[in-house]
Amino acid sequence: MADFTYTFHFFLVVISILMVVSYSYTAFDFHEKALNMVLSYRKIWIVGSALAFGAGIWILQYIVILGLASTSSAHYQPWFVATTLLIPVCGSFVSFLILTYKRQFRAIFFASISIALSLLILQVLTSTYLLNVTYKLSDWWRLALPGSIAFFTTISSLWLVYGVSNEKVSSWGKMLGAIVLGIGSSCIYYLTMSTSLAKPQFNVEDYGDNTLLQYIVLTGIFIVAVLILISVVRDRKLEVQANQLQESEHRYQSLVENSPDGVMLLNVDGQILNINPSLEKMSGYTSSEARHKTSFQIVEQRFLKRTMTCFEETKKGSPHKCESAIVHKLGHSVKVKIVSIPHIVQGKVQGVIAFIEDITESKETEELLRRSEKLTAVGELAAGVAHEIRNPLTSLKGFANILHSSSEDGKSQEFLQIMLSEIDRINFIVSEFMMLARPQEKEFAERDLISLLRHVVSLLKTQAILKDIVIRTDYEFDHFLLVCEENQIKQVFVNVLKNAIEAMPSGGMISIKVTKNENGDAVVLIKDQGVGIPEHQLSRIGEPFYTLKENGTGLGLMVSFNIIDNHNGRMTITSIEGEGTTVNIALPAEEKHLVSAQ
Repeated sequence: MADFTYTFHFFLVVISILMVVSYSYTAFDFHEKALNMVLSYRKIWIVGSALAFGAGIWILQYIVILGLASTSSAHYQPWFVATTLLIPVCGSFVSFLILTYKRQFRAIFFASISIALSLLILQVLTSTYLLNVTYKLSDWWRLALPGSIAFFTTISSLWLVYGVSNEKVSSWGKMLGAIVLGIGSSCIYYLTMSTSLAKPQFNVEDYGDNTLLQYIVLTGIFIVAVLILISVVRDRKLEVQANQLQESEHRYQSLVENSPDGVMLLNVDGQILNINPSLEKMSGYTSSEARHKTSFQIVEQRFLKRTMTCFEETKKGSPHKCESAIVHKLGHSVKVKIVSIPHIVQGKVQGVIAFIEDITESKETEELLRRSEKLTAVGELAAGVAHEIRNPLTSLKGFANILHSSSEDGKSQEFLQIMLSEIDRINFIVSEFMMLARPQEKEFAERDLISLLRHVVSLLKTQAILKDIVIRTDYEFDHFLLVCEENQIKQVFVNVLKNAIEAMPSGGMISIKVTKNENGDAVVLIKDQGVGIPEHQLSRIGEPFYTLKENGTGLGLMVSFNIIDNHNGRMTITSIEGEGTTVNIALPAEEKHLVSAQ
């Protein structure tokens, strides 16, 4: 052991304790900030905590060394200075890292071991290098005693700050923990000095001879005490502000999370940062899945330009509204109304917050109302037109009957019979218009579907030949009996075939195929090679007064859809623009599946 004289400076002891207390409190304060930071900044604050605590222990060591009767240049060797700073910094860094991710007693236990071990290593290094102490097996107590003090001091301090009963770090908990750690660390250092000297001589200085030093030390103590007091007051204010901010964040989070409308947070590039549960349900994407997409990737293509314009205008700082549609994860379209507002932080636009309302149902209701209004108009028009058409039709049919009965030429009688048949069909179509205004009961009878088709094809074959169109038929059955209203079904096929002919101004081929599906229903496929229907217009086919033909009324397919629906059938239209259109008509083959139209 070294033969040194150690002078016990009372005020240096006090200031050494206060220095460790203040630096420990700062370390705990920094670590509290780390707990509230996002992951990318958390480790920076953990490093700050470790540096603050390590610096406090390092300064404590050099204040304690000032009590030695003599000092040498060895005390200030660069490697020794750096090592004595690095050891407590590393030990506290490991400790704070453990406490960052776990707050259980086990985490406090291992964190205490890390700090206590670093303090013990530091004492061994100091006593060995500065005091020339050689440790023997019989000196085990000289390691066990400071090690135990270091461990129990540290675990008590960390328990006061991070005890499992505490929901968060409190200012008084940090202060008490820092005081315990400061007193314990100082005790370890002074204990090491006393046990490392061969003839320890503790001379209490004559305060009267060191008045200047006393005043300096007292001033230092006062400054440190004031700084700690300011820190406590500041933390109380910050704690109140943090509670208010946390309460505000909870209100905001509750508002967003429980909002019936979707909420989406975007950065300035349109990247999705977060979405709320309502938007997850609306889009089918979870929040984590949405973060890998831009907002424009889930917008339906035909609304993309409009939506991007709305986004760009919002980035300039003004809120905007627009209607759009998003593509659900399963593929279907969801019509939405978007209200976008700029996300402004410190006067600068950091992104866009979009409030998204699902208006699919309201749009469908609006469409139904619009169709209802059109149907009402059609009905009123039909009632007037049908009345005016029926009068001349009656005269035409009368004269045709006279000519047919008086004519002896077989060819003329055949033509007159066709005229009478067509007049009857015109009269039937007029009756269909009347149905729009005054629905009436229909009578179904058993009819052969193949015969009906052959009759319709023969009627329209001449018109097709004039336009260089070939009608090719493929009937898998010679007869296919249906329970239907004959003239109505004929009208459907006439409407569909006429549309096909008119869609092929340059000629081509129309194929008609009759098959049977798995339910035993008749399936009629009518496919043309016409101009096709644009995809965005396909959904509106069948609306009254909506037509792609220059002189059309849009009533033909509307009536056709109604007729098939009255027969409990199904009529679908698919089309590829520039390639042609396919009409699929399925009709039930059994009477029990049919109901009379009312």
